Amino acid sequence: MTANALVCLTASSEWYGKAIRRITHSNVNHAFIAYDSPLHGGWQALQTDERGLVEVPVENVKHNYIECYSFSDLDILTALPLCRDLVGDSYDWIGIAGFLLKIKVWRMTGKKIVNPLHAAGELFCSEFSATFLQRVEGMYDWMRVVDPSGIAPGGTRKYLGVPSLQELLQRNAGVVREDCPFLR
Repeated sequence: MTANALVCLTASSEWYGKAIRRITHSNVNHAFIAYDSPLHGGWQALQTDERGLVEVPVENVKHNYIECYSFSDLDILTALPLCRDLVGDSYDWIGIAGFLLKIKVWRMTGKKIVNPLHAAGELFCSEFSATFLQRVEGMYDWMRVVDPSGIAPGGTRKYLGVPSLQELLQRNAGVVREDCPFLR
């Protein structure tokens, strides 16, 4: 059975996507929420990009690799009305640099630091996706305790010092990897 809403992780060919994958030792660099919208007549993506948090047709999301995950016993669309306040928030370009710096400091020293460049009211992709999931009715504790501003799209705790969204989705019960219905 295919879900009507998914958490999607992708890899893109842009230079910043390659840089994020290299630093995080991951096969993905972007995260977004996809949902089947009767209003729009197809799949939409809620994602952060250079315009900030936007809703776009899912086919407009640039990628050359994708993983999709659903929650077997949760309706993640319950978070949709609770996240409308975030639409239009700016993309946190400087915060991404700070996040990557945070990873490098942890790797070199073993010390965890707070992202020194993260701007309040601005988001990067995995931060939005984690915030969205935390607002889902009945969401599991393992997601509720994550600091959204400290999570990467992919990679492992070994390389990041914290779990990534990909690692959380792959290692917890109730989450199912699915074929992407909008790629058929």
